[in-house]
Amino acid sequence: MSHPLLHIRDLSVSYSTKFEILSNLNLRLNSNELIAIIGENGAGKSTLLKSICGLTAYHKGQILLFNKELKKWNRAELAKKVAYVSSNDRVKSSMTVERFVGFGRYPYSGWMVGQTEQDKEQIKSALEVCKIAYLKSKHMSQLSDGERQKVYLAKAIAQNTELIIMDEPTTHLDIKSSTSIFKLIESQKVAGRTVLFSSHQVDRALSIADKVWLVDCGRVIETTPDQFFESPELKKKIYGE
Repeated sequence: MSHPLLHIRDLSVSYSTKFEILSNLNLRLNSNELIAIIGENGAGKSTLLKSICGLTAYHKGQILLFNKELKKWNRAELAKKVAYVSSNDRVKSSMTVERFVGFGRYPYSGWMVGQTEQDKEQIKSALEVCKIAYLKSKHMSQLSDGERQKVYLAKAIAQNTELIIMDEPTTHLDIKSSTSIFKLIESQKVAGRTVLFSSHQVDRALSIADKVWLVDCGRVIETTPDQFFESPELKKKIYGE
């Protein structure tokens, strides 16, 4: 029996000894799956994603990536397996798009070594996949929100990991830009990658997802898009009365 790409066992995460954000989670993510995480603001979606990336500590349970406990991965090797995309990334406004996307290659070349031909090809390919090659010489400060989000995703693609994790990739985007991002997310599954992303645009997110993780009251309910829309109880947790 093959192991899941990600296996979460009895996971609990807290910011203090008295208050747990997430409690006793048991979840599995298989290769080449696309999973949408939904839930109210403050439910713990970002906390869950950051825990999986090793950015937030957990005090109970296990997170197994490729059948290896997350805490046993060093940062450099983990960065070859998992790419994390946040809409809150702080970037120097004077940095060019091409240079920023190039940061996705640091796990392979490091900071002190010049880019190899393979690095350059990966960067070029990522820019083309996201259809932003024409922006490569522009400064990050010159981009629209939609363009900037495509640049963040291009950096993750250049990183060439099997798993891409995205935290609210369509925040503050208009309908046209959001649609472009969702199409790019879907394209990464077609390319053989696994994608785990959170979104408040529930209908659009679930239209491309294989499975749904609904974060509610510190727990995660795993379901499918069809099961979610067929369940008045589950829909009420997102849409209210």
